[in-house]
Amino acid sequence: MPKHDFLFVDESGDPGFALDPMTGNLLSTSYYVSAVLHVCDDSFADINKHVAAFRYFSGLNRELKIPPEREEYGRFLGSIKAMSEGGKNIWASAVYLNKLEYNGAYIKPGGRRPADPNMFRNYILRRLLEHHFDQFPLNSSQYDLVLDRVDITAEQNIALRRYLSGNKNIPTPTYLTHASSIYVEGLQIVHHVANGFKNQATYGYGLPAELSFVRGRDITTNQDPFRK
Repeated sequence: MPKHDFLFVDESGDPGFALDPMTGNLLSTSYYVSAVLHVCDDSFADINKHVAAFRYFSGLNRELKIPPEREEYGRFLGSIKAMSEGGKNIWASAVYLNKLEYNGAYIKPGGRRPADPNMFRNYILRRLLEHHFDQFPLNSSQYDLVLDRVDITAEQNIALRRYLSGNKNIPTPTYLTHASSIYVEGLQIVHHVANGFKNQATYGYGLPAELSFVRGRDITTNQDPFRK
């Protein structure tokens, strides 16, 4: 029986909505994706062995950032998919949106919840966790939430912890950690999950086959009432 759950979260796309004043074209990314890789302590050895073997045989010893169109991407995530579908305690989810069509909180100027990049990231994180835990509950009584946000300030960290702990739809993280994917393998894996949803978020197609184990949800027009 697992004693601890670990959730690794990464994003693809930026949290802004900047328009060129001359042309009106979007200067920021047209999409935003947030993904989570959920691993129990009894499955860490399998993930570590896979990543170590992949590095050895591929010769990729730097931080892993492989574009979805490359063959190595399929080999890297294909084994994670096989482990997840083979009964290992490994799950993944993602939420995504097209910013040009999105009218939710914290992304555009004006309105009840005007543009605020940090609040937008927290809001989408909350929606990601609600989506994930609705399908994949914890297997233990505690969990680490590990975010790829090394630039977060102490005040922002306190605000995020308070924001998540005040939500009755998700369990409160036992530990909230901010780290760099340079040295955290779980963040490198979930980076590729998030990156693989870019075409899905932007155009509605193009999801790599290796991501079929990920429970994705388009939240572009699927708005929910604002909840603290």
